[in-house]
Amino acid sequence: MERRVPVMASRRDILCLAMAVLVARQASAIEDDTVVLVTAEPDPDFSLPTVKLRKLFLGFTVLHDGNVLQPIRNRSDELLDKIFLQHIVAMSDEAYERRVLSMSLRQGRQRPREVYSRDTLIQTLLRIPHCISFAWQSDLRGVPGIHMVRTLWRP
Repeated sequence: MERRVPVMASRRDILCLAMAVLVARQASAIEDDTVVLVTAEPDPDFSLPTVKLRKLFLGFTVLHDGNVLQPIRNRSDELLDKIFLQHIVAMSDEAYERRVLSMSLRQGRQRPREVYSRDTLIQTLLRIPHCISFAWQSDLRGVPGIHMVRTLWRP
């Protein structure tokens, strides 16, 4: 009868397995999250085409139901800001800053508000009428008074 010798896992094998589990968990968390357009407006028909959304964040006046929309640039997360630049305004950070500055100086248009935390974003959306922004869906899921209008980006 052949005798089997138990195989001992090395520290390296255990460490590799632990790292694989951590990477898989992070990847699934990222895959589950999406960037959504958010507002405090209770309008169930709040549809904003991509072109108008881009114009709004470039400093142009955009109306919805006769109201001037107020853009809020959510800079609470570096990845979120990169997604904003690439998928919403389709510009590099430098090009976007030049464009917004140019609109401000030449035409007197106001720069979009910027917030640097989730809590500030929520407070601003609830306090100032007709504001619109973008955020991670998981950050604002279940927040009273905040409405997710549509998905802007999905991994």
